Amino acid sequence: MSKFEQIKTVYVSSAVNSSPNCLDWGVNGLVIYGSCNAIHLYDPQIMNESDGRVVSSFVAHTMRVNSVKWVQNVDSSYCQQDIVSCSTDNTAILWEDILPTGSYKAYEKLIGHTDVVTINDAIRLANQTLIIVTAAGDCTVKVWIKHKNENTSQCVQTIDFDSVLCLSLKITLLSNTNCLLLACGLSNSKIQLYLNDFSNGDSVFLPSHSLIGHEDWVRSLDFISEDNLGNLYLASGSQDSVIRLWKFTIEKSYNNCISNKEFDDTLKLESKTFNVTKQDGSDCIYKIQLETVISGHDGWIYGVHWKPNYFTEKKMELLSVSMDKTLAVWAYDEDSGLWVDIIRLGEVGGNTLGFYGGKFSPDGDSILAQGHNGSFHLWTKNKNGSWTPGVTIGGHFGSVEDIAWDPEGKYIVSVSSDQTSRIHAQWLKSNKPVNNLHSYNWHEMARPQVHGYNMSSVAMLSSLSFVSSAEEKVIRAFQVPYNFLENMSQLAKISFDSVDITKCPLGASVPSLGLSNKAVSEDDFKNNTSQPKKKDYPEHYFVPLSLNQPPTEEDLIQNTLWPEIQKLYGHVYEVYCLASSFNHKWLASAAKATSLELASIIIWNTENFQQIQKLISHNLTVTQLAFSPDSKNLLSVSRDRTWSLFEYDIKTNSFIIISKSDKHTGIHTRIIWCCAWTHDSVYFATGSRDGKLVIWGRNDQSVDTKITYCAKTNPLIVSDKSFTAVAFAPTLISECNKTYLLAVGADCGNISLYKWSYEDKSVTPWFKIADLTNEFGHHLTVKKIKFQPLLCKTDSRYRKGVLQMASCGADMMVRIYDIFLKDFS
Repeated sequence: MSKFEQIKTVYVSSAVNSSPNCLDWGVNGLVIYGSCNAIHLYDPQIMNESDGRVVSSFVAHTMRVNSVKWVQNVDSSYCQQDIVSCSTDNTAILWEDILPTGSYKAYEKLIGHTDVVTINDAIRLANQTLIIVTAAGDCTVKVWIKHKNENTSQCVQTIDFDSVLCLSLKITLLSNTNCLLLACGLSNSKIQLYLNDFSNGDSVFLPSHSLIGHEDWVRSLDFISEDNLGNLYLASGSQDSVIRLWKFTIEKSYNNCISNKEFDDTLKLESKTFNVTKQDGSDCIYKIQLETVISGHDGWIYGVHWKPNYFTEKKMELLSVSMDKTLAVWAYDEDSGLWVDIIRLGEVGGNTLGFYGGKFSPDGDSILAQGHNGSFHLWTKNKNGSWTPGVTIGGHFGSVEDIAWDPEGKYIVSVSSDQTSRIHAQWLKSNKPVNNLHSYNWHEMARPQVHGYNMSSVAMLSSLSFVSSAEEKVIRAFQVPYNFLENMSQLAKISFDSVDITKCPLGASVPSLGLSNKAVSEDDFKNNTSQPKKKDYPEHYFVPLSLNQPPTEEDLIQNTLWPEIQKLYGHVYEVYCLASSFNHKWLASAAKATSLELASIIIWNTENFQQIQKLISHNLTVTQLAFSPDSKNLLSVSRDRTWSLFEYDIKTNSFIIISKSDKHTGIHTRIIWCCAWTHDSVYFATGSRDGKLVIWGRNDQSVDTKITYCAKTNPLIVSDKSFTAVAFAPTLISECNKTYLLAVGADCGNISLYKWSYEDKSVTPWFKIADLTNEFGHHLTVKKIKFQPLLCKTDSRYRKGVLQMASCGADMMVRIYDIFLKDFS
């Protein structure tokens, strides 16, 4: 009998949370970012000149992650790289690096705040004392200390700002001292400084000075030190669209260290001072003075970050990110005596809302930014000094409601409550066969639909067309554009030789104030480029792409749309689910309903998109539809706790009901959320809220002339779960006793793999193979599970004995797994 060998995650697609400070780039070259309740570890692989991917995920928070930070190590030789995160669940978590595996575990949960924890920072001193600072919506900042030989952290101080919020935090160690400096950016437009001299054994931060100058909330702070001189710079970014640089210098004389305004022949800026003790025991005085004011953005500034490799280039550079859709790198110009922007990066066009944060890479030659809608933007510096967009990751920033494989198993379409549909495929850099399944990474290749309503379902009509539904009464059909075929042929090495390109439009664009993707032909594009551009509302934003790497966020938004070819009207309320037959002849749809008539299932002809018939069986919303692989039957499950089975009648050219469960035979006592067919169309499974999974088949012993179906074995019962997704593998995993492989998803995010056999009476019908939980699965409701429809045995990219399975969930993730089977045939 076949045994499971291993399961590997080959693709994780998920956006970064729309929260400032939810992304950080560590000195180890790895990026961490918060996505829903999870933290993902992303390896950009910049040094290897390769495309990066999410290498691991870890979950311990119960609500959205708001901020993630790598712990600063004062001792650069200390190799452990820990993480601190904070969340809407009112907690912060210290994640410990498990050396040498590179994985992480939630070492300690910091509980104490009474409201959402919004921002955090941490530093590990040379004696390995760890100081963590957190700020929350309860208008407090808490200081936590964990000493070297202690297992837990202690909250040693709570700073109460009354009704003022702390929106940004940064902690640093003053050069050649044991004194920590804490800066807090506040909602009253001030920056409050605190000092703590750990050489005296004191763990309390004492208020020092308030830096006044900003005219709106202070959103970001960052320190950089002139190590040789002991000077320190603080950059602050605010919602007043201005950056202020504050300089901390060591005074050599005590005579002029008075905090006042000094007047002589010239007017000097106000300065403030504070005393600290150096490591050699001598006293020194720091003077704080406003160095400069940088005004170069038109929107709120959400992030500032100093270039890390200052000591090698001896030139300070500051990155700023703004809601005006731009990033700027600032440097001091000795000729003019001003800080000037030496590079501008950002987005052009599209419906984006700017940037929420950005970081330099450890070597300072790359910049990674997070967009307002969770997108990633990567730029890399070339040898000639120019910056070019790089390949990065991406994903949905809302619950992923449905996924569908291309009928040939070459790419996946996903739809989400973020109002987009996205296409995911492998980026193959050569035509050579793939010997290593992990040699090539998956990427988002297109965004066929950017809608105005939350998406709910998707169904493939062919490799060249699909339909989608949203929180509206309309079903929309889309056709592949020629520009997509060209780029997929180049990037994914997918052949479309049989396609008549003369029937495909070049691309698509969304007209002004419209929701429908309008086809753009080559003539339309030529005419549009030859005419003077309209200033306000140009008719076509589409520009054909010739890609040698996956598209950037800007191109995905406006240059990878698919033209809409048909709207299907028929439902009274919002369309809830879709299903297409395997022979590509029929489309079934159902909408939200509270009555028998409204819960009807509409069958459409996919050739002319005409309505064929209405199937009336359920009393409440149909939650999922599934055609059998032989396209002879249609299965539906509903909130009314029943399932219905329809069969295609060739004589009448219509579907007729042949079996339906009731309260006596239904087994399920709660909502049935999911259903799926075996690949041979012999059995089907139903999963429900009551934690029961039932496999049904023909009742051969029925004396009734009407065809009936019954449960073939005892149901799988897991009382503490609600089954929300189920799928069968596209082949038997054991021919001798007809053993099926199926995957079951639950509302807790777990995915379980089972072997099931009806014919082998010597063993239990249910045998659990694996549980994909926590970092290996989802952490919120699993919405859909789909196996690759073909094993691609003729495809040289895949070895025999490997199944691919895709899943999506309410945690914004699309995941793809490779399932390796021993002695698989």
